[in-house]
Amino acid sequence: MNVTVNDLRTFQESKHHTISVFITAACLIAISAVALSGNLLVLAAIAINRNLRSLSDLFVANLALADLCQACVAVPLRVVNLFGSEHAPIIPCHAVVLFSVLFGGASNFSILLVSVDKFIAIKWPFKYNNWTTVKLLICAIVLSWLSLIIYSVLPVIGWGKAATADFSSTCRFMDTLDKHYVATAYLFIHGIPLTTIIFIYFFILKATFRHSRTIAAQELSLRTNNFPISNAASITNEEMSTNDDREQKQSGRNQRRHMRACAQPSRRGKGVRMVAVLVGLFIILVLPIIVIDVLEMWKEPFVPLAVVYVAICLIYANSAVNVFIYAGWSSEYKRTFRGLLSSFWELVLRPCS
Repeated sequence: MNVTVNDLRTFQESKHHTISVFITAACLIAISAVALSGNLLVLAAIAINRNLRSLSDLFVANLALADLCQACVAVPLRVVNLFGSEHAPIIPCHAVVLFSVLFGGASNFSILLVSVDKFIAIKWPFKYNNWTTVKLLICAIVLSWLSLIIYSVLPVIGWGKAATADFSSTCRFMDTLDKHYVATAYLFIHGIPLTTIIFIYFFILKATFRHSRTIAAQELSLRTNNFPISNAASITNEEMSTNDDREQKQSGRNQRRHMRACAQPSRRGKGVRMVAVLVGLFIILVLPIIVIDVLEMWKEPFVPLAVVYVAICLIYANSAVNVFIYAGWSSEYKRTFRGLLSSFWELVLRPCS
């Protein structure tokens, strides 16, 4: 039996493709498991801890719900589809793309809502409670989900579907959707949220620096007022004792006032850093697949399939990292997480004891 060079090359390419598929599937399964457990932990923490039921935390819950749906539905569908073939597709690519657009867009819009909430809290702290109401929160969340549902269903009913949709194990947008729909999708789902978040973040930084300068000036004034000049020769011992008590009380009040004044910027600073990390990771994880699709929108596919697999894993990893950002910046979340994990561990070990 003669084996040509082309046959050997085809066999090697098929072997490399199979290895890439298995590695990609393993990465996606790991991402799904981390996102599932992490976002369930966030939702459980908000459910049991009354201190985590503010309007800001409800926006966080909405983000956790979107990432949870991404981990439970979109990622498993993508994994199953990797093992399909052109002649025997397991799941239609339109179904995979529909849930990817829906839950990926919901996650991006939720990050946008979290950023807007932080921006209002920092720039207009005294008007925050008047402006951010439960009614407004519900309207914003419902509107974002409703618009994404309508937009993601459009290719299924005909608009935005590619004229010649070929099967692809990666279910790339460019293989399934029309170019105009892809361009609109990236603008609607990624472009507008990302641009708005960056714009908001620069305003947050500016407001935070201004607050920091104000607090620094107040701190200097308080330190100066803690040491009043008195004429010791003109007062009696009783008056000195009375003045000492007054000075101690005033010093205590000034110190408490100073601590309250400094605590608020500290919390705002944490919020700013959290938004910065969210934006940075959002850019790092989402940008590669966008660049690849935009380049191939005007040119035939030329990016190696292994690079495409890495970009797909990165964009889904975005749904798994958000939980660690909140856990790392909020002491209340960390404390609740430790309590939940401790209770869960005791429940696991109880049958063994």
